[in-house]
Amino acid sequence: MVKIQQLPSGQLVITIPKKIAEYEGIEKGMELEFRKHADGFVLELLKTKKGERKK
Repeated sequence: MVKIQQLPSGQLVITIPKKIAEYEGIEKGMELEFRKHADGFVLELLKTKKGERKK
């Protein structure tokens, strides 16, 4: 389950289960783009950890 947590500073953080992150190749520091969808949101990976554009 993906969770949204709030830090003491008030910042919201999305937590993705480790198994899903490993399967999708998601690593700490990667950039995501949020897009509104009829039923919620779609997340798109924009950059890899090394700063390269994801295809």
